[in-house]
This record gives sequence, C-alpha cells and structure tokens, in this order.
Amino acid sequence: MKSKKIFVTALLTSGLILSSSGLALADTTPAPKTSTNSAQSQADKDAYQAALAKYKIALTQYRVAMINNDIAYRTAKEQYRLDWNTTEKAYWAAWQSSIATFRAARDAYEAKLAPIQLAYKTAIDAAGSAFIAATTGTPTVEALNAAITAYFTATKAANTAYKSAVVTVGAEPVRPVQPAALVKPVAPVKPVDPTKPVAPVRNK
Repeated sequence: MKSKKIFVTALLTSGLILSSSGLALADTTPAPKTSTNSAQSQADKDAYQAALAKYKIALTQYRVAMINNDIAYRTAKEQYRLDWNTTEKAYWAAWQSSIATFRAARDAYEAKLAPIQLAYKTAIDAAGSAFIAATTGTPTVEALNAAITAYFTATKAANTAYKSAVVTVGAEPVRPVQPAALVKPVAPVKPVDPTKPVAPVRNK
C-alpha cells in the first residue's frame, strides 16, 4: 500500500514538471509575424528607397553646382586678369603718348629758339670783344667810359632783341602731369560651395 502511494506521488510530480516545462516553452516561442508588421516593414523599405532616390538626385545636383562654381570662378579670375592688364596698358600708353607729344613740342620749340639764341650769343660775344679791345693797353678815362657805355648799350640791345624774338616763337611747352597711379580692383571672390546632401539612414 505504501509503495502505491509513492508511485502515485511520483507520477503527480512528473506531471507538474512536464506541465511547467510546457508553459516555459510556450512563453519563449516567438510570436508569428502578423500582416501588420509585414506592411510596416514594406512601408519602411519604400520610404527608404524614395529617400535614397531623392538623395541620388540631390547628390548629382550638388556635383553639378560644384563644377559650375569652379568654372565660373576660373572664368571670373581670367577676365579680371585680362581687364587689369588692359587697364594698365591703356594707362601707360596714354601717359607715354602725352610724354611723346610733349617731347615733340619741346623739340620743335627748341628748334625755333636755336637761331635766336645763336644770334643773341653772337651779339653778346661781339659786345664783349669790342669792350676788351677798347680797354686793352693804356686808354684814357674817356675811352674807358666810352667802352663801358658801348658795352652796356650793345648788351641791352641784344637782350631786347632776344626777348622780342622769343615772344614770336610762342609759349614754351609745359610737361604734362602724370595721372594718379591706378588702384587695382578687388579680385573676384570664390563662390560659396553648396551644402552637400546627407544620405538617408536605413532602418534595421
């Protein structure tokens, strides 16, 4: 009788253990995927693909903008260099032209003045030679005074004749004033690069 009770007790204990194990296994078994979860996953995939497509377009547009900026900047720098060179050449050409015009006018003026200066020098030299001749030796006081008077009269006449002749030549050319130095303009500024698009993040 006692052995029967022990056997029944063992059976009951085994049944409880199996029942507990079954419950534990049931709790750890993953729940089957529902149609709602599948739909959400597909929606995430579709949203990612759409974002990825937009990103690729934006990335292409970004690269195009970068290249356009580079081309525009190089073109602006080259035009800036050409414009500055043209401005400098024009400045110096104008100045050299002014100087050349002045030098030509001065040469013409001096050419007209040369015979007048020669005549003046001749007259002054003649007055000086006459004075030296009249005062050489032992001339009287009266002869010396006469030589002095003759010298001053001759030189005065030479000066008057020279001044009158110079007036007929005209005004002496005036050297032109060089224009103010050129101020170099500000060089073109490199364009600001566009913002690079950020790739979308895929949900795991």
